[in-house]
Amino acid sequence: MSEILRLSREILARYPLCDRCLGRLFANLGRGLSNLERGRAIKLTLAMGYHDEASRDPERLRDELYNISRNAGEPFQSLYRYIYGAEPPSTMPCYICGGRIESLIGEWVKRAGDSIRNLGASRFILGIRPPGGFVEAEEEIARVFSLQYWESVRSELKREIGKSVATTYGLSPDFDDPEVMLILDLERGSVEAVMPPLILSARLVKLVRGFSVRRRPRGGGSLEDIARSDIKDLGRDVSIKIPIRDTSRYRILGRGCESIIEIRSPEPGRRDLRNLAKVLNRSSSTYRVEILGRGSRRIAEELPAKVRRIWYRAHIYIEKEVDSKFIESLAPRRITGVEQKTPSRILRAGYRGVEKVTRGDMGIEKILRISNKTLEILFTLPPSIYAEEAITGDGGRTSPSISSLLGVDVIPLEIDVINIEI
Repeated sequence: MSEILRLSREILARYPLCDRCLGRLFANLGRGLSNLERGRAIKLTLAMGYHDEASRDPERLRDELYNISRNAGEPFQSLYRYIYGAEPPSTMPCYICGGRIESLIGEWVKRAGDSIRNLGASRFILGIRPPGGFVEAEEEIARVFSLQYWESVRSELKREIGKSVATTYGLSPDFDDPEVMLILDLERGSVEAVMPPLILSARLVKLVRGFSVRRRPRGGGSLEDIARSDIKDLGRDVSIKIPIRDTSRYRILGRGCESIIEIRSPEPGRRDLRNLAKVLNRSSSTYRVEILGRGSRRIAEELPAKVRRIWYRAHIYIEKEVDSKFIESLAPRRITGVEQKTPSRILRAGYRGVEKVTRGDMGIEKILRISNKTLEILFTLPPSIYAEEAITGDGGRTSPSISSLLGVDVIPLEIDVINIEI
């Protein structure tokens, strides 16, 4: 305790400080106190010490108490007046805030609260840009005295304004799912409202071919474009991330694909998950979405690594008829040692990466003859193996393949993803 008082005495001998700015220099000491209370407590304790010393030798402390009365105000001014029977000097403005911090908090509580209310939001988070002079002044004091326990003025303003906005306006600070983030620029006197994206964990079923999930640089239909139109009253844009290859030629059926849907700049008050599901499912002939709950970008990044196997159903055309008994003998079967070079269609599309060989295994689960030269095949692959080339063999670049097992050239007619093992 004596070290804190010694430091405070030295600081106040050099810098004029208000209660709050003094308390903030020791913010991490003492639980359950505001910086205003902490600074006031330090000044009161110091004043008691000065009174004790002055009672033994008042003239020795006269100049020091005069100076600290000027730099720290009350209770030192009253003490100086009591001991010496003379008027103390006028209090200097706080070196950090200029004596403005209390009025700034009150002013910005009103501006922030009114802004959030006018936006129709109820959950919020604040960002603060304090006046530059505040930051420089407090950093100077912390550096000169090698302070360890101080808190930045930005942190205090954010906490105190946010707390007062919540209690005064009946709003809720929400760090996980705010409807609006307000950037309060105390230097410029501006308020900027940012609508954080609404990130959802969902399950996506793609009912049609010819659409990718994500927008392509070269255009073409995508589920993102359709969803963007569907949610235009709820947000500015939408992105959908899936953990498997985004192939426009395949449907995604069965239970669908776990995905992350991000609605950008959502309208405040329009974040009810049940209502969002209804809106997203307006285009029911194209895709279906089941919202599972809140999501995050971290989940989106982790999902691809969790996919173990993908189940496909393919209709294929075989160039020559194959004996039915031979076809029946091929399934169920696990084929190990599948090697796949970068598919030729990707090379033709201008792929500029290093050509690589991917290894894995293929499960032939079921083969059903639909007609003499048309088969339905149910098969599984790890996510790293391209399904189309696992069927055709890609001119020997994928081996073994379904084509090599059948002993004939094959043409994929339709391919669907029917299950994703996670």
